Amino acid sequence: MNILYLGQRGSYSEILAKKAFSHDASFITVSSFEQIVEKVLETKDTIGVLGIENSSSSSVHTNVDLIFNKKLYIVGEATMNIRLDLIGRKGAAVSDITDIYSHPQALAQCSQFIQTHGFDAHAVASTTSAVEHIAKQNDPTQAAIGSAASLRDKQSIIHTNIANHKHNVTRWVFVSNIPFSVSNVINKMTVIFKVKHEIGSLVRLLQHIAHAEGNMTRIESRPVPGSNWEYQFWIDLEIPENSVQVFTDLFEKETQSFRLVGSYERGIFYNE
Repeated sequence: MNILYLGQRGSYSEILAKKAFSHDASFITVSSFEQIVEKVLETKDTIGVLGIENSSSSSVHTNVDLIFNKKLYIVGEATMNIRLDLIGRKGAAVSDITDIYSHPQALAQCSQFIQTHGFDAHAVASTTSAVEHIAKQNDPTQAAIGSAASLRDKQSIIHTNIANHKHNVTRWVFVSNIPFSVSNVINKMTVIFKVKHEIGSLVRLLQHIAHAEGNMTRIESRPVPGSNWEYQFWIDLEIPENSVQVFTDLFEKETQSFRLVGSYERGIFYNE
């Protein structure tokens, strides 16, 4: 099995992937989420690791949209606490820094620290590409936000744990081009659907979900192409074990259209 993840050595996606999957798997670094999806859609026996949401900065909208728009299946998930550190040249101090580099999600999660110190923030493809960039520059005025595992030669952690919230957890989903589950336990599902554009249609569906003992843990919406103010919805549901058919029958009856994006096991929580 090939496991594709964003970033280079020490990226949070790599750390998570190697915790969640057997070391017998082949772990492959990819430079963007779009490339992960492209390779997953084209390749057999391949799983992509996509960050989907963060406890402080909300959805990773790029990946939500990719799943909305591509024929991907969620086959599992996991969450991990994230400690974001300020990384720079050895000997540099916070007062030396003028420019800071990282993935947009990491920059958003550390916005208060960045604003307090008046840094100019620069978005790059991943936290590890940010660390690689400042390693090449070897400039004490430049720093990156990333993991301690991503440190390169002649670098050190200048300031530790700089996120806006110390409870900083990211959730990843594992995607494939075929529907299956990486676990034999099925107690969660993701569905994208459309309901009639009329009063109470969504409320009725949610009531049916509650009566079937489904617990909605996430909802997202996107405009329906070619329509005015109509939306398709993504929801994640925690469900009783072995009840997927109950809920697919419900969506078949209560929606205009739906797509079962995945049925899988509720994710394990990992420490970094």
